[in-house]
Parts: sequence; structure tokens; C-alpha cells
Amino acid sequence: MAAKRIAVMGAGIAGLCIALELQDSGYEVVLIERDAPPPDIAPQDAFEQWTRPGVPQFRHAHIFLARMCSALRDKHPSLVQELLDAGFEYSTLEELLPQGVASQVTAQPGDEDLVHLWGRRPTFEYVLRCHVERLPHVRFMHHTQVTGLLTEGTGKQLRATGLSLLREDQHETLQADIVVDASGKHSKSPEWLRELGLDVSHMSDDSDFLYTCRHYRLKDPAASPKRLDGGGNLDYLGYSLFYEEGGYYALTFGCPVYEKELSSTIVHAKSFEVLAQQFPVIKRWVDASDAKTKVLGAGDFKNGWTQFGKPGSELLNFFPVGDCHVQTNPMYGRGCSFAYLQAQTLAETLKLQDARQRARVYEQQCRRILTPYVKMSTDTDRMYHMRAKLSRGEQVPLGQRIFNYLYEAAWLPAIHSDMVVAREFVKAVQMREISPLGVRVQMVFRILRALMRTWLGHRVPQAKSPPPRDAFLKQLASATPRTES
Repeated sequence: MAAKRIAVMGAGIAGLCIALELQDSGYEVVLIERDAPPPDIAPQDAFEQWTRPGVPQFRHAHIFLARMCSALRDKHPSLVQELLDAGFEYSTLEELLPQGVASQVTAQPGDEDLVHLWGRRPTFEYVLRCHVERLPHVRFMHHTQVTGLLTEGTGKQLRATGLSLLREDQHETLQADIVVDASGKHSKSPEWLRELGLDVSHMSDDSDFLYTCRHYRLKDPAASPKRLDGGGNLDYLGYSLFYEEGGYYALTFGCPVYEKELSSTIVHAKSFEVLAQQFPVIKRWVDASDAKTKVLGAGDFKNGWTQFGKPGSELLNFFPVGDCHVQTNPMYGRGCSFAYLQAQTLAETLKLQDARQRARVYEQQCRRILTPYVKMSTDTDRMYHMRAKLSRGEQVPLGQRIFNYLYEAAWLPAIHSDMVVAREFVKAVQMREISPLGVRVQMVFRILRALMRTWLGHRVPQAKSPPPRDAFLKQLASATPRTES
């Protein structure tokens, strides 16, 4: 009896995660990819030698959060070992904690589930690709463009049956029992399905942020500066160091789109370097390194969902995974982890037999797992915009001013001085599961205690205020060359 087939649009990280999680499912997984297959190289050479025009963010800074990494460690230890052999490293808890409490760390059960993997996205994808390629149930179709969906039924109940393809200038079809869209935020599936009468809705909020990054390599990887205090937010400008394998790292800057002085600064190489010199922790790294790429930029970020179908307009045997389904501001680094968690969810869902139940359960489970982090991204964006407006001297509503006061007088002092609050902050950033009610209640009391200490005049040195925006811009302008490269 022939194995059932799953056709996956896209062989990037989302598509590869699907193949990884379905290795014991009994399905043949066919990954359709328009780009060429990777060259036969060492994983560490993928950044320079693997061409991926279909993945615009291929060489941008990436992070592989603890929620994903601990699952890979437990379910796929051989893959994790291959990543470590390629130079990936686990972060430490001290690197992730705010500096006010980093020196207070004492080992606790569960700490190993809070750390993530450092490394470059091309290296990660290359190792994952090679691992998946060895699995007997997986087949790749490269240089192949998906031109449409094969379906049966009407807009009230469509059933996916395969894909229309263009391969080597020849049109062909691929029949499949299950179709998965892992083709990213520019997926054509919503357009094709609407033409077939399906209700497809997109609900999202614009982030109104942009970011740029540049990759460097330490001149002497063995003499690395300490990996502490590698990120921060001045309200009008955010910065982060993303440590990578082999002495490489990426420096990123992000700002609201309306911060024209800063957005024009962070996109040019010379002013990018001048900006890096304004932060002592970054300066230590940049001065010890050589730049290895141009400045890479990205924008048009959104937080939200695309819903394929609704009651009365059902879509069966079709599952969206990754950015075609759910997006968040990539400055928070959740994209790869979202895709992996969706792949896990799909593997569990396909154990069900009824197609309608599968469609319903998959959407429900994705919403249950990912909605808190989509909301967190949206709320964080709004908070940073509010604080950016305050830094510009703009008026904001009273409720936002009260929230901002509590943020400065209670939340920031708490995460910089209270280990319990700081750990919960790391858990949220690393997408760990929500803590029990008792811990959350304890958090409230500890944050209120920090507020009381603020009222009593106790200041937490590490929770210092950012430099005034106008003074920072003036200092930056005086140091920036008149002509840009």
C-alpha cells in the first residue's frame, strides 16, 4: 500500500521543520522549492556560499529561542549535536538576565529550558536541511514553482488534493493527501483560495518599525569580550548583539519608521559604524572585529493572523505554517520558533482521522499556543511607540502616561533587582509556557514592592533612563560624516 503524501510549499526552515516532525507519521513528505539545492560545503560556509533568493531574510540576524531549542534537544538530540558540531553554542542564563541580577544567579531546576542557541540562520538551515535530507520519507523538488492549488468541492467546503507546478518550463501536477503552505508571508494561497470562493481574512496590526543589521567577525575569536548587556532600548532606538558561531556576530539597530533622523542613519555603513561607537558595550565588540557584510535592512512588519476559512466556508486537508499563517515583528525573534511549534502541532493533528476535525483542531491549537506571543508583540510595539512619542515631547493619553509611570517606577526596577521577576521576564522572551497562578501572584507582589521602594527613594542603578533623544541626536550628528557610503 502506497504511503500517503504531504506536499509542502517551501523548503525553508518552516518546511524543513514539518518534514522533521513528520518522520514517524507514515507520510511521504515532498518539499517543493523554487531555489536551487544547497552546495556540498561545510555548514559554516553556508552564509557566504549558499544562494537563497527566495528567502529575503536569509542573511539577517536570527535567534533560536529556548522553546524551540529545548524541544529539539529532547526530540532530536542528533540534530542538536550536528548544530553544536557546526559551531553553535548555547547561551547562558547570565547572558539573558538584566545586568542588575545576572551576578545573583544560582542554579535552579528548569534553567536548562531557558537558554537558546546562538548561530547564523544559513548555518542552522544548512544543518537542518542535511539532517532532513537523510530521512527516508522526504523528497525534494528544486527549481520548481507552485502555480496553483488543486482542489475539489466549492467555497462552502474546499478540499485540497495537490498542487500545480512549473518545473523546467514544464507544467505538471502533484497529487497529495495533505497540502501545507510554508512559503512565507508572500504566499499566493490566499489569492488562489479567494478565487475559488473560500473566505480568507487577514487581521493584523502594522508594527511601524524597521531594523538594520550588519555581520562582523572578531579578529581573534579566542579573545571575545564578555557576552553581557548586549542589548537595550532607548525608546526611540533599540540595539542588540546576536552572537554567532566561529567568532561571528550580528549588530542590529531598530527604530520607529517616523524617526527619520535615525532611520536614515542606521541604513548607511559609515553612520551605522558611528552609531555603534555611541554604546560602550558595542564599541568593545566592533573595535575588536572586521565588518563582513553590508548593512542589511528590513521593514513592513506586522503582527497578526491569516484565517483560511470559517464556519460555513471550510478548507480541508490544507494547513498553513509559518509567516503565511501568523506573523510577529521579527525584531523579537519569534519566527523560527513559531514555525517549529506549528510543525509540532500539525504532526499531532494529523493523527486524527476526520478531515473537518483536523482543520478545526489545528487552528484552535495554533491559536492557543501562539496567541499570547502575538499579543505580546503587539503590546510591546505599542509600548515602545508610546515611549518614543514621549521622548519626542509629544502628548499621549492619560492612561498611557500612567502605564509609562508604572513601567519606569515598578517594572524596570523589578526586573533589574528581583531574580524571580527577572526569570519570568526571560521565560516570556524565550516563549516558555506561562507559569502557574501562584508564581504570577508572587510576581504582582514583587513588582508592587519595587514600586514602594521607588516611592521611598530607592533607585536601581541598572535601571537607568536613556539619554534624552535630542541630545543623543545632536551628539550623533556631530560625529556622523556628511557623505554616506
